[in-house]
Amino acid sequence: MYKLYNVKAWGSMGVHFLLEEMNVPYTNIWMTPEQVAAPEFRELSPLGYIPALGLDDGSTLFESAAIVSFLVTAHPDKGMAPQPGSNEYGEFLSWLHFMSANLYVAYNIGDAANFYARNAVEEAFLVEKSIEKSNQLWSILAKRLETEGPWLMGENFSALDIYAFMLFCWSRPKEIALHAEFPAIAKLAQAVRARPKLKAALEAHGVMEPRS
Repeated sequence: MYKLYNVKAWGSMGVHFLLEEMNVPYTNIWMTPEQVAAPEFRELSPLGYIPALGLDDGSTLFESAAIVSFLVTAHPDKGMAPQPGSNEYGEFLSWLHFMSANLYVAYNIGDAANFYARNAVEEAFLVEKSIEKSNQLWSILAKRLETEGPWLMGENFSALDIYAFMLFCWSRPKEIALHAEFPAIAKLAQAVRARPKLKAALEAHGVMEPRS
């Protein structure tokens, strides 16, 4: 059985939602930010980042995109990704890493009191650039939804839509502003929130409704 190390509304949301949608057994371990920052947690996640996923052999996976890739490959019967090894699966991985290596990073650069800013002026500048960059990236995803939708992999709901939804929830200045700018994203967010299997997890993370 998997062990999910989870913090409400943090980067573990996507994996939490995926586990719920896949209906595979797991133990949910809620953590506080203080517990995540403790040196002991770095034995599981080297950078002290959430999520971490414990496996039944005692090993632990980290990095959200890697965990998503592992889960959809370990459980191909759940239909949350194209068949591993297929051309479509390669396309799936491209979009997953597009989000994790670009959008996730753009958000991190604009985090309050982040590593990159030396003072309040620099922090404000980075927040502004974070919004600018993330909106450029969202426009690419919105275009894909408009041309290939209703889901990011076309007709099939997948882990990509869950991962994108997690990022929607963090958008600056508010998620509702992202929806106003990109109607295709608003439609996808509404569809994910309507998934029956996700209701309890969405409520647990406080994201059942968009921030306005």
